[in-house]
Amino acid sequence: MTLNNDLQAAHGFLNQGKFKLALKQSKGGMKRHKSHPDFPNIAGICLSGLGKHRDAVPYFKKALALAPGFHDARKNLAQTLLFLQQGESAMKLLDRVLGDLPGDQAALYLKAQAQLVLNDPEAAIETASGALAKDARQPRMLRLRAMAWKTLGDEKAALEDYQATLRLNPNDVDALVNISLPLARIMRQDDATAAAQKAVALDPGNLEARRRLASQLISNGESEAAREQCLAIMKLDPKDTQVLEMLARLNSREQNAELMPVAQKALKAAPARSQDRANAAFALARITDQAGDKDAFAAHNDEANACMAAQSPYDYEGSERQFSRIMAAFPDVIAPAETAQDGPRPIYVVGMPRSGTTLTETVIGSHPQVFPLGERGVPSFLLHPFVDNEQAFTPEAAQTFVSEDISRLPDMPGGTTAYVDKMPDNYRLLGHLLTAYPEARFVHLCRDPRDVAMSIWRGYFSGSSLTYAYDLKAMAHRFNLYGRLMQHWRQVMPGRLYDLRYEDLVGDIESESRKLAEFCGLDWVEDMAHPERHEGQVLTLSNTQLRQTVHTRSVGKWEKYADVLAPFIDGLDPEIWPEIKA
Repeated sequence: MTLNNDLQAAHGFLNQGKFKLALKQSKGGMKRHKSHPDFPNIAGICLSGLGKHRDAVPYFKKALALAPGFHDARKNLAQTLLFLQQGESAMKLLDRVLGDLPGDQAALYLKAQAQLVLNDPEAAIETASGALAKDARQPRMLRLRAMAWKTLGDEKAALEDYQATLRLNPNDVDALVNISLPLARIMRQDDATAAAQKAVALDPGNLEARRRLASQLISNGESEAAREQCLAIMKLDPKDTQVLEMLARLNSREQNAELMPVAQKALKAAPARSQDRANAAFALARITDQAGDKDAFAAHNDEANACMAAQSPYDYEGSERQFSRIMAAFPDVIAPAETAQDGPRPIYVVGMPRSGTTLTETVIGSHPQVFPLGERGVPSFLLHPFVDNEQAFTPEAAQTFVSEDISRLPDMPGGTTAYVDKMPDNYRLLGHLLTAYPEARFVHLCRDPRDVAMSIWRGYFSGSSLTYAYDLKAMAHRFNLYGRLMQHWRQVMPGRLYDLRYEDLVGDIESESRKLAEFCGLDWVEDMAHPERHEGQVLTLSNTQLRQTVHTRSVGKWEKYADVLAPFIDGLDPEIWPEIKA
């Protein structure tokens, strides 16, 4: 075949998405036209399209060796390196391209991607903003900048970029999928659901769109509709273990009995210590727990958590250093800012995960003048330099924090006098938050740590902030740090912290909700004693329990699994948890 015929054939298969045929054609072209760089470049594109990114790298390098000025191959190599999380190597290639072609939009997009890979979202925003200033009609650049804003915890800015993308193309499926969660986080659950539904309607085979819709439906309390989405995903991709685990949580006992062979097959097929294996094991733990098989539940749960612990090991020394820095930053009674902020005051509900923070937020948020915001990540992000980098939290720094924090609050209904932030891990930040917000209220959930540990142990948590959740000894270590820090806060912020026992709350919801309302400066209303009436969304593992009438069935549940929890219980410090050791 002639050179042109070989090139046309390879490009033809490539343009049709027939990567295997295009790869075969390009390899043949490489043999017949050894000095032509297009063929190894096409081969690299095909291998990358087949998910074989590491195998693609030598082909792009060969194309560049044949033609050092072949910037398309250089950009392809950079993108492949980004798939391999090799951001620095990709940046060097892109700097070369942009040195010759400073306005190359594709290279600028890849540069912003590389900056995200290198954990520099500010630089990614700067790069994307520069490109958008020259040409604002770039949907993928807007989507990428939105991702960078989300990384910085600025949901509002991310939302604006996704909205700009959808103004360019209202049927942009990626933008519809990506805008759904930010909408949900600012309590626009109807819009969040509609965006995900539209994405699925436009592209029924889009698994990410269906996963997002299923998650949103769970948050809305629409369990059966969420289950239908999970079943649809499993038909499209029977190997999707993420959805398998989700489905096991939604199924009844009878439905899970039918799902068990599927989960067992998935477990057998999954590589050791992989996320797929963890997902399948968590699914089987749920199934066997429902079936009343305690031994099988414990075995599957242990395996699932071992997989997660291997992927995200807990940093004992780093955690101790962080907690020591926090206490050292507030050695004496805290003197808050002299002037309170205008607008709704924050009510922070803190504690360990699964301690009852969601229920408490719902009780407070049932008041007509209170707006529940769920778990806001903004304070933690903004305070990171002061918690982890030992920067002094000066009055000027506190005011800057308040300005940034308030600017990222969602719009709230008229008449709102307070909002609830129920991020449990904010217990680490109480000193900073009281310093910044003298008008704030702080509610601390106290629950038997053994019940909390059992609930954490049997649940799968996304993200990387709860690495202790997958190892019972690590969990005990973290609980001891937490307990010691809470003792410290009681000393340095006297009268500002309300300890609410979970057992009391579920035992007498009316009495405790009255006390809670008084502490928060609210007039008690009857709905506060009926959180099951709450119609808002729940974005945490508590979404199914919250739809039920308040009960005490979870109190003392750990006793059934005392032997499983032994490493945790043995690791608790008796000076911090005397009532447990007693």
